[in-house]
Parts: sequence; structure tokens; C-alpha cells
Amino acid sequence: MMNSENTCAAILAGGGSTRMGEDKGNLIVGGFTVEERIMEELGCLTSFVVLNKNKKSLFEIPTIPDVYEDAGPLGGLHAVIEARNEEWFIVSACDTPFIDRNVYQHLMRFICEGTQAVIPVYDGRFQPLSGIYHKSVSDELTALLQAGHRKVAKLLDNVNTYYVTDFNSLPKKTVENHFFNMNTPGDYELAQRMVKNQARSRHFP
Repeated sequence: MMNSENTCAAILAGGGSTRMGEDKGNLIVGGFTVEERIMEELGCLTSFVVLNKNKKSLFEIPTIPDVYEDAGPLGGLHAVIEARNEEWFIVSACDTPFIDRNVYQHLMRFICEGTQAVIPVYDGRFQPLSGIYHKSVSDELTALLQAGHRKVAKLLDNVNTYYVTDFNSLPKKTVENHFFNMNTPGDYELAQRMVKNQARSRHFP
């Protein structure tokens, strides 16, 4: 079963950030870069945290480039799983500054014998870049990429996937913030306001 010793957490940051216009992972939110914020939270789940990126990171973190160019998140997941020896892989996108370890721990509860992927479904949307994957998906990943496929959904269709739709045991705001992602400058401005509101609520409960 899954534990901190056989688990690697991966930040997928191989995209071009074209809509944002600059590297999303290097943007500052609440005094820290988005990459730093994600690294800190994932580090509470496992000591093995890596970054999938096609250029050098600003920080001391093992960085794994894509094997298949322009293959999107599917290519990033493939690169990490092929490069590492761990059995389980916790995934985060590079543009989700408010991820929460409790959401991942909730997902872990649904792992059972034969499970290859645990994927959250929030607000009616699949969230494969906030999922957990078993190393056994490696062969299917390679086959799909060699065939020219680029959609993570295709992988999920072809492996033993469990979809988690119930997050009622967690605070609603925690879950909502976990799945917030920044694609545009407007999203970045919203993230800045969210941080200010969080700080204000801590001081004035």
C-alpha cells in the first residue's frame, strides 16, 4: 500500500504558460513563488518531491525534463514515472498555489488492490493533475505517447481508475482553494486577493 517511503510527489511544469505570458511557477503569491508553495505542501506527504520542467528551476529540487516533446501533462507524467523508482506518484500542476495535503490524504483512502489511478472530480470537472498514479501505468503511458495521444483522459480510460467525487469530510474552502488554478493574469490577481483574505481571516476570526 501507499506510504511516504514508496511515494514520489511531482510538480508538472512542462507547459509554456502561454496564456499567463510568463512562467507561472515563478510568480509570487503571499511572499513565495507558486513552485515553493507547492513544494512545501507536497513535502508534508513525502520527502521525495520532483519537478517536471524543461528548463532549470530556481530552486534546489530534482528536475526531470520531458522525453516526448510537446506532449503536455501526459508527457510530464511519463517522464517522472520513467525516471523514478517509487511505486506511487502524487501529482500537482504548477499553477495551483493553494493545494492542500489533506485533499491528497483523502484521495489515498480510496486506494485498494489493483488501483492504478485515483482522480478527484470537483464541481463536475475531472482533475487529473491533482491525482495519484501507480507506477504500473508506465507501459500504457508509453504506448499512448508513441501512438501520438496527448490526453490524460485516454490514459484514465485504459487503466484501473477510481474517481473520487465526495469531499464532504473536508472544509469546503479547503477543497475549493485546492482546485484553484492560475491560467491568466486575471487569475493571478485573484490569487493575490485570496492570500490577503486568508491573512485577514487569521487575524480577525
